[in-house]
Amino acid sequence: MQFGIVLPITVGQRWKELIVKAVEKVEALGFDSILIWDHYMLPASNSTLEVWPLLAYLAGKTSVVKLGTCVTPIPFRPPSILAKMIATVDQLSDGRVILGVGAGWHRPEFEGYSKWDGDKVRFEKTVEGLEIMTKLWVEDSPSFNGKYYQMKDAVLEPKPTQKPYPPLWFGTVGEKMMKVMMKYGNGWIPTGISPERYGELVSKLRMERKRITLAYFDRVIGVGGNGIQEVIEKFSQAGCQYFLPLLRYESPDSISELERFSKEIVPSYR
Repeated sequence: MQFGIVLPITVGQRWKELIVKAVEKVEALGFDSILIWDHYMLPASNSTLEVWPLLAYLAGKTSVVKLGTCVTPIPFRPPSILAKMIATVDQLSDGRVILGVGAGWHRPEFEGYSKWDGDKVRFEKTVEGLEIMTKLWVEDSPSFNGKYYQMKDAVLEPKPTQKPYPPLWFGTVGEKMMKVMMKYGNGWIPTGISPERYGELVSKLRMERKRITLAYFDRVIGVGGNGIQEVIEKFSQAGCQYFLPLLRYESPDSISELERFSKEIVPSYR
């Protein structure tokens, strides 16, 4: 089993010092990835950073650990511009980007910065957005004429370092989105479901898609927490290959738990 860390996007005082210290610690301890929430506004706090410039900044502070999102709402930004941003960060990080894919859920931030649509339209925009983005990453000057987006002879250079493009990890349990994942996805990163339900969906995935990273994001407070090893064991038995606990990077206790987690729990699954 591999292990990554998920970081919240909200920031407070001394955020730069604290997040850099946490990220450097995560890499030094040998974790495989750092995934950051992609939000402009949240119920708990609207003090956030734009995640893609943040990831570019953190790429300069690290050298090995993978960097990405958990997850990016594809309809939130123009997909062609998002594709350029991601390609740039993949170049700056020497090919360490993971794109978490979602359709978005927090209506206030869409109404503030983008456009809120119902579930059906956000799903359709996600599908069109992924088609545009993957075209830009692999074709020389693609065009696209869809229901929601249009593009004519767009040139994206340089392409992403990773070929054909950065891995796409889908944060979904919805039937329609999981079908899209079968076409584009390299990884599955759900949250909020039981190990039993996880195992049922893993069985279906393995029948249709043999090579896909089976991850799980656990919103535990800190990294250790009561019963976290029991949770990991249940998901491991259900087919999970990649576990991602949440790290409260601004908390000294959470950093201490991270060290204990890496020493006491991670080795049992390597």
